[in-house]
Amino acid sequence: MQRRGVRALNSMSSTCFTGVVMPYIKVINGVMQEFNAAGVNTGKVSGIGLNAHAYLEHRNWSVTAPLAPDPKYPDYSTDFPYLAANGFKYLQVMLAPFKGKDGYWNWGEVVGEPKFASDNTLTDVNIKDSYWLAITALLDCALANGIGIIACPFWNPYAVPQLVGEAGAAGATKDEQAAAARVALVNPQSKTRRYMRAFAQAFAQHYSNHAGIAAWMAAQELMGVTGISLTATREIIQETAQLLRANDGLARMISSGNAGIAHTSPRQGSLQQYIAETLPFVNPDPVDCLCENLFPGNEYVSSALGDSADLPADFVSSSLSYLQVMQRAAHTLGKPYYLGSFCLSKKQELALQDTERQDNLHALLSAIRRTGVQLACYWDWNGGKPMEDDGLNLVETPAYSNGRKAVWDALRGEDAMRPAPPKPCFGVTKTLQFQPGLMLTVPSSVRYESADFSLSYCIRQQAFSSTVGQAQAFVAHQADKKGWALFKQDIKTFLSMWNSVGTGVNSHGHGLQVDIANRWFRCTYTVKHDGSISLYVDDFLMYQSNKMTNPFVQAAGTPLVIGHPVHALEQGTPAWQLSDVILYDRVLTPKEVYDYGQYGIVNRPVGRWKLDGNLEDSSGFGNHASTPGGLTYVNVG
Repeated sequence: MQRRGVRALNSMSSTCFTGVVMPYIKVINGVMQEFNAAGVNTGKVSGIGLNAHAYLEHRNWSVTAPLAPDPKYPDYSTDFPYLAANGFKYLQVMLAPFKGKDGYWNWGEVVGEPKFASDNTLTDVNIKDSYWLAITALLDCALANGIGIIACPFWNPYAVPQLVGEAGAAGATKDEQAAAARVALVNPQSKTRRYMRAFAQAFAQHYSNHAGIAAWMAAQELMGVTGISLTATREIIQETAQLLRANDGLARMISSGNAGIAHTSPRQGSLQQYIAETLPFVNPDPVDCLCENLFPGNEYVSSALGDSADLPADFVSSSLSYLQVMQRAAHTLGKPYYLGSFCLSKKQELALQDTERQDNLHALLSAIRRTGVQLACYWDWNGGKPMEDDGLNLVETPAYSNGRKAVWDALRGEDAMRPAPPKPCFGVTKTLQFQPGLMLTVPSSVRYESADFSLSYCIRQQAFSSTVGQAQAFVAHQADKKGWALFKQDIKTFLSMWNSVGTGVNSHGHGLQVDIANRWFRCTYTVKHDGSISLYVDDFLMYQSNKMTNPFVQAAGTPLVIGHPVHALEQGTPAWQLSDVILYDRVLTPKEVYDYGQYGIVNRPVGRWKLDGNLEDSSGFGNHASTPGGLTYVNVG
């Protein structure tokens, strides 16, 4: 039976009832506040939630639970009491089918086929009663067990174009279908967008006062899946959010569902640009939180590791510094930061030999606590075979374990409470003013000849110039086609290395969008003996290069030179400030880079020249720099 439009269904699933009071979330003055079903504010939200998208698929979108549920895929009627008993309050769930028109349990079959006039006007949203009943049964069960459902009425962004016939002609290739669907998604007058608006309104009206919904997701990785523009992504998220807010009697929190900013390597812009421009743009009002998903290898997670990169054996999540930055951005915008999804896959855990201790997960959970992130949802609980195949699934119940008990224990455990970290205490207070012709020389040392090394420095480029067809080294340990040099060409900086035949490699990690004039950057390059480079900017890994075809060779018996000479072809008058040049004879770990940037901790350098009033080497080795010219030191406020 079908029912067009919306009507209230107030039935309660008696098999789920426990009498527990269910929480939902409202954002008040930039803080997630928890309310009970009676509308009483019970305090600030604080905890770990779960993504559990597949509950309705497990029971084939039915009101009735399976007679004999597969213990590998627990049914929500038994799962909700179990999760509540283990301290979980919030589950993020997709409440619409993944497929649009073809395949098993697609949108048309589950939700209903809409009807349109010849001019694309939607004449009948045509939502089935059976769909509303299936959703209501899940929400009633959640309500009865004190579980709040963070509800997403849209899952796969291509599902609606498929449903309404705007995902390509019959026989079209997958790429052709996707291209047609993108055209429909970005057109506000397409059948796709007309239906999305009508469905969002109907959904919000239907559950306007059902406290089983704790919060809303306006989309699910909309940009990351489709590759549509930031502008189109914002438009869809905002119009959906406006309809959810206008038709929600409880004014619950709305997230963007993480727009899915695509991961790129090297980065196409600075972290500052991301937090100041991109993140606010794709979380427009009435979206009232900043939502991100953090995984190694995607989006702007602090590890910045590509999917094909090998995780180093000593890798430890550097997410603390990243979350500090995000919390500051959220505070500035007056919206709480919501970590919509996070995890390491089983494959990544195995690569790190971290399946039992779960050091990285504990580090992230600790960072979440220490930075005051109110809500973070782990991906993915009880996700079924696709998630199991990808190593992303977690099921740990008395009846079944998929072998990731250490993850389950970490999510439920109490990580050691530590004091909140201070504001970054390392910063430039006095610096040396550079211009062409100022050259500092550090005597050669065997300590500078390690095949593994790291170089850290702080720089502000005040004025930059062009040297026609040539980059100029401003920090170098190079001679006879061996060694390395840090180059500056226009405003772009990069590291090059040589072998004995003169072959070089550069990181390309800096670029015009990262090296910004009149702004301080804290930069760290780490180099392995095989020539692979990692570049960190302001404590975040921005780029990793490939190995050199011919092995890198250090220059022996060569001084370290800081600064560059006057060049006859240089156009303009460059000026830059440099501070705290540090050299190591090893590859720094992400944690060491972070500890330096946030706490000023420097362990075992082979040379350190702060350039904050003198040219001394403060590493303990006393290999001081010298120059025949005069020096100008500048206080930095």
